[in-house]
Amino acid sequence: MNYEQPELLKKLAGAYVLGTMAARARPRFARLLAESPQAQRAVAEWNNQLAPLYATVPPIQPPSQVWDLIAAKTEPGAAKAAAPAATSPRGIWSRLGAALDGWGRAAVAFALGVVLTAGLVSQNAHVLGMHHMDAALPASYFGILANDQGEAVLSAGSHRRGKTIKIKLLKPLAIPAGSVARLWALPNDGAPVAIANVPASGAVIVDLDAPAEDIFAKVSRLGVTFETDPAAKQPGTPFVLLGHCVKFW
Repeated sequence: MNYEQPELLKKLAGAYVLGTMAARARPRFARLLAESPQAQRAVAEWNNQLAPLYATVPPIQPPSQVWDLIAAKTEPGAAKAAAPAATSPRGIWSRLGAALDGWGRAAVAFALGVVLTAGLVSQNAHVLGMHHMDAALPASYFGILANDQGEAVLSAGSHRRGKTIKIKLLKPLAIPAGSVARLWALPNDGAPVAIANVPASGAVIVDLDAPAEDIFAKVSRLGVTFETDPAAKQPGTPFVLLGHCVKFW
């Protein structure tokens, strides 16, 4: 199998980062990762896009029965006292699935992926070509912008002292005819700052007017508006996308 094919490598890197790769395949990919700069870049790209999301996920208090199920599985005494159906793996996961209905299996799956990603990056920063920081990740500003339906549409990220920003559409953006999609930095205090015009799909790397630290240090959110003036200095229409700007270090 040719592991250097870009599309195959992207899929394998995603499975490796999210922890969904088969147990027998994972050691093989780890060996490839130690030798292949292309594989390292593919994994680093997944990490850079996913790891910062943990800061944007609000904490959720799980139902009390979740902890009971965990105790029944991990504590021998509790497991012996429980009914056979409840202590079997199928019974536990069945009850756990039912307990999670109220707060979303999808949210749990997403959170697990983020945890696995953060752990992988922390333990393998040197392999991924990242500078060692206190958080074991490259110091970056990162944002995921969502529409009114809560769907993630756009990601934007820049290294802390970098002078470019990478903007990637996670799903196509329907830009009205005669308008542009304009990305704004929204400081805690002060007027919005124009960053760049956003494409309808794909990804772009845009030069910044100053180092990211100077632009985003006091920015808590990012937003996108549709503007008829491609060089608008201030938003003239409501925001169609909004998201947190996270300092990741």
